[in-house]
Amino acid sequence: MKVVAVARTNVVTCTPNTPLREVVELMVERGVGSVVVVDPANPRRPVGIVGERDVLRALALGVDLSTPVSQVMSKLLVAVDAEAHVGEAVLAMREHNVRRVVVLKGGELYGVVALRDIVYNIPLLKEVVEYFQARQPAGASEGR
Repeated sequence: MKVVAVARTNVVTCTPNTPLREVVELMVERGVGSVVVVDPANPRRPVGIVGERDVLRALALGVDLSTPVSQVMSKLLVAVDAEAHVGEAVLAMREHNVRRVVVLKGGELYGVVALRDIVYNIPLLKEVVEYFQARQPAGASEGR
């Protein structure tokens, strides 16, 4: 199954200068675990992401809530193409130790896929397992 089939396209976004307080309010109001930070000149171009972990880290460090989100966001933006297999999204999450990946279509922001979107979808999870089994050489075992 392709990422485009499971991506959440109602992406909550903000710009780098948005105060952290507003980002937290957006997360609560919209019931999301992350906000994609976009270029103010091109709102289809993601430049970062701020997730629950980033907010908690900022609060633990005493960061003022009026601080621009650019100071606390993850600048390492892990992205996958909308046409990639969902297994590729899982690989990207694992490789970069993140719970969400940004989905790009034609190089522009299309959506977000969270690990929970995959894990809580049993048929999709089975397909991801089959994807990994097909990639593994016969008789090989990853041992994890």
